[in-house]
Amino acid sequence: MSNASLIRILVVSDDPSRPGELQDLLGHDTNYRLTLADTANAVARIFESDEVDLVVVCPNDVEPELLDATASCIREQAEPAPLLALIEPDDAATALKVAAIGVEGFISSDNPRRLRRILLHLIESVRGYRQARIATQRLDEIEERYTLLLESSSEAIAYIHEGLHIFANPAYLELFGFDSFDQLEGLSMLDLLTAGEEGPDLKKVLKALDRDELPSEPMQLAAEREDGSRFTAIVAFSRARYGGEACAQMLVREDHPDADPALAEELDRLKQSDLLTGLLNQSAFFDVIGREISARVDATELSVLLISIDQPDKLQSRIGIGATDTLIRRAGAMMAEAAGNDHPMARLRDHIFALLAETTEAGMADRLARDIVEYCNGQILEVGELSLPVTVSVGVAQGSSDQAGPESLVAQADIALSEALRSGGNAYVRYRPRISDDVSEGDLAWHERLIHALDHDEIRIMASPITSMDESDSTIYEIESRLRAEGSDEVLMPSVFLVAAARVGLAPRLDKDLLRRMASAIAERTSDEDASWMVTLSISSIGDREFCDQLEGLLKGGSLPPDRLIWALRDYEIEDKLRQALEFIERFAPLGCRFALTEVVPESAIEATVRFLELDYLRLAPEMVQNLGESEKLRRQLADIVSECSQREVKIIAPKIENTSDLATLWQLGITLVQGDFVREQATL
Repeated sequence: MSNASLIRILVVSDDPSRPGELQDLLGHDTNYRLTLADTANAVARIFESDEVDLVVVCPNDVEPELLDATASCIREQAEPAPLLALIEPDDAATALKVAAIGVEGFISSDNPRRLRRILLHLIESVRGYRQARIATQRLDEIEERYTLLLESSSEAIAYIHEGLHIFANPAYLELFGFDSFDQLEGLSMLDLLTAGEEGPDLKKVLKALDRDELPSEPMQLAAEREDGSRFTAIVAFSRARYGGEACAQMLVREDHPDADPALAEELDRLKQSDLLTGLLNQSAFFDVIGREISARVDATELSVLLISIDQPDKLQSRIGIGATDTLIRRAGAMMAEAAGNDHPMARLRDHIFALLAETTEAGMADRLARDIVEYCNGQILEVGELSLPVTVSVGVAQGSSDQAGPESLVAQADIALSEALRSGGNAYVRYRPRISDDVSEGDLAWHERLIHALDHDEIRIMASPITSMDESDSTIYEIESRLRAEGSDEVLMPSVFLVAAARVGLAPRLDKDLLRRMASAIAERTSDEDASWMVTLSISSIGDREFCDQLEGLLKGGSLPPDRLIWALRDYEIEDKLRQALEFIERFAPLGCRFALTEVVPESAIEATVRFLELDYLRLAPEMVQNLGESEKLRRQLADIVSECSQREVKIIAPKIENTSDLATLWQLGITLVQGDFVREQATL
């Protein structure tokens, strides 16, 4: 059991059964420890000898003096524990009494469900405060360590906030001729640096820095020392934090035109290196990823792996802050050895390392991550007099055909690494966008998961049969997509993800993927079955010239047989785009294709549509065939549609029927084409 997760609850009562009752109420979680105190001395002794996270007092069980003593002990603590009073029902006098001593709250003892809810809420608050305190301490330690590194660095570095110097290391002070930071504190960057007529506007640069916008390239500026002498300086900016506040780090290097080229090369290497490990630093690593992405049509053959030693806090507590740098250096060397020399590797932050790998084959990134985990498992890091067995966790993110940039790829790997660490470590996790059927999900989330599905072959096509009840027509198979994330049993239907795809502009790409899969499946078929395939296309696709050119090439080239294909359009998509639908039909009808209108509802303007478009089939929406036997109005509407379509020789298809008793009604209305699993099971094409 970890002390970091243990919650110590002090119960102040003269009833020895109270702690047991509260333990039963909370559940027997080993992370709770309840202690009873029934006297002022007992309360004082517990506060002196142990940390108390939460106090529950039962005022009706104890004397007023004990209440005062408890409140006094709480107030004397550096971090006061919440105090909750448990009173009898309708006991206003006791409520007023405990309110006077200062409590977090009080609750009636006859409502155990509310008591449990409040206790759990207070416990989570205590844990949240503790985690925040630990995070603050870690941040302070990190800043202290980086300050020590800055102090010892030979590079001239200063921190700028709102244009003013708030920190400068000794190398910076020496470069500008200051004896101490007191002489520099509060001076503006403009007091030391100027730009020529053709140089950047430094006032605009300062305003941009205040907006956290950094110059993309180092600037060549004129610099003036304290004694008035001048020199040419190369100034580069990066993001930093100092004293808990965001600021800009300014690295200044004197520009020597006649400097030794080898020295300049060494300085450039140092600029790209992590001072502690010698690996690439974060900025240089992002530059490497950016160059690799720019050199490719897409980034699907690139993977970023983030690596962390497991339980770094536990290791640091054993070695002490003074040896943390040694731990990080040894860990970096171990991970570099595990990864090999073929991949650019960097230290991103603290104990987090990263590498970029070219993964041209499926599974290569996973194999590399697994090899790193297995290599490091059981390795011993020598830190001072300690020999520490370590394991590592790895987060893997693979690039996509729509990769936004290095930051998003690293962020995805970071999410996967966090999951690996939460699962217990000594493992790797590959990033996958979360898949859900929530159509209200943000467009960015939908765009990401659909791109991921396309890049990683997570979309399948299914063939759902449409059969004639009078056996006068050949079978038609409706082709539909299914989205199933790798490693998941959850399947998303097209009614969910196609709506999102249209909204984020990916409908044509999904339809192109569907055509590719169909062409591949048809090429592999050996059956001579005389069947047709009905494929629904989005309005975005039929209006996309590139898509239509590709479709025409597949039809004319023989990859798709035009005489066996029925291209379907959704009624709600074309109701105000009939001209686009007409142009699509006029282009592909001469090739032998047939056409259908789907998702027809009672409100559809069928009479106008079938007169304007040369259609072969019309498929009803599910609500058109529900409870036919009980709805006279629905039967009349269907009869009108059948009459209009029969005049145009348009055959009507009933959607998937749930109730077989409706088949007789459809037959009577003249609808013989029916879609339903009870007729023939759907299958993968």
